[in-house]
Amino acid sequence: MVSKRFLLAVAGHCGVFACGLLVWSMAAQGHFATALVLSLCALFLVSLLMRAYPVRPRQRPSVPESTFVSEQSRRRLEALIDQTPSPLLLQEDHGRLIAVNRAARKLFSASSEVPRAMREALLGPAGRIGELKSQIDWGGTRYAVQSAWLDQAALAVLVDITPEVRAAEAHALRDLLRVLNHELMNALTPVASMSRSALDLIEDNTPGSIEQARKALERVVARTEGLVGFVESYRILTRLPQPDLGSVRLAPFIDEIAQEFRARWQPQGVALEVDLSGDGDIAMDRVQIRLCLTNLLNNASEAAMERDAPRVRLIATATAAGATVAVEDSGGGVSPELAETVFLPFYTTKATGTGVGLSLARQILQGHGAALSVSASDALGGAHFSFALSAAN
Repeated sequence: MVSKRFLLAVAGHCGVFACGLLVWSMAAQGHFATALVLSLCALFLVSLLMRAYPVRPRQRPSVPESTFVSEQSRRRLEALIDQTPSPLLLQEDHGRLIAVNRAARKLFSASSEVPRAMREALLGPAGRIGELKSQIDWGGTRYAVQSAWLDQAALAVLVDITPEVRAAEAHALRDLLRVLNHELMNALTPVASMSRSALDLIEDNTPGSIEQARKALERVVARTEGLVGFVESYRILTRLPQPDLGSVRLAPFIDEIAQEFRARWQPQGVALEVDLSGDGDIAMDRVQIRLCLTNLLNNASEAAMERDAPRVRLIATATAAGATVAVEDSGGGVSPELAETVFLPFYTTKATGTGVGLSLARQILQGHGAALSVSASDALGGAHFSFALSAAN
């Protein structure tokens, strides 16, 4: 059944059509006034039709609000990454190295991809971000490197640590100069005094004075030899090469260190306990870490021998991330006030110590991107020195 509204719409359209025909007919016959009236009637009918059937504006397809917010967040994140002051590098599976943000593009003078020659200079022959050391020097700036894996790509963040390094170097230099001044003055002042005394005794030229002069010169020679040993220790510290990292199996390495220790210290009554947990391949310079552990164990043995029943404990724990290593002793321990002082070059509390062992051990570990810390040993009561090394890739 046809609706009433539809019939009214048909009637309205027919009325408009009829008015149009009448207007044309009246105009053709010269009845312009009648044609004008009919035109007004037609317009009235059209207005009625438009009110009954208003024209609806075409709606544009709407964008979901969540999509808009997501796109806006993505653009903000891109802008934030691009303005980050730390250079960001991204390496894809096929080896391309991309300068992600403005700082990286400026550092490597690249619009997007880092040139191959520059990539090899930065990453080495392997050309992989995973080969980067924990600290690198580039363009006269020292950077700390933080790496992460993002699905099928590797990300590296270069953090400028030049101000911190320079401040640490200046602080270390002040400490070193203070120690050098103390040691040199302690050695040279008696040498100068005994040499002058020996000269005066020789001028007396009596049997007694000649004998005293000879003894004075013997003490001068002993002091001078001690000063030569001091300078040699300083030379070792200043000429330590960069570590040549390789993959070293933890358990056999610890076993070798333990055997060497027992061969030297067991005859002197020092007992060694080895606590090895797990095993794995560790990234290290085998020669340097051996020297580091030897120094720590020797230092622990000397401290333990100051008390009865000297004991030393070597602890090594392997994890997925690498290994933690600790050396404990049954000696007197290190007071909190001396926790940093003991690592200063040439600082020692032993009568025959050189003050190089702990400083050299810390310097070796710093080259490996590790830190050497000291605390109290809960098990043995003495000092507890510990550090951590990363797993080999």
